[in-house]
Amino acid sequence: MARFVFFNSSDVDAKALTAAKKSVRALGGIVVGGAAGSMLVEAPPTKAAQVAKALPGWHYAQDRKTTRIPEHTPLQRAKRAAAKG
Repeated sequence: MARFVFFNSSDVDAKALTAAKKSVRALGGIVVGGAAGSMLVEAPPTKAAQVAKALPGWHYAQDRKTTRIPEHTPLQRAKRAAAKG
């Protein structure tokens, strides 16, 4: 499973976005999030191509964002160690 960002450059109202989400779910994809004109979909790469064909006017790209956990600064570590006792 990979994450894909689907986007539509034209004005998409709430009804059109809801219809697009239903189409994605019907094809076996998982809609992680959505906003006006875009949605984040989790699906195998082959399904992403099928979803793109089923949604005219929508384009997609693989989501390349990775989540990093910020490292604590030495001051934060010292405060945490002092709080633990």
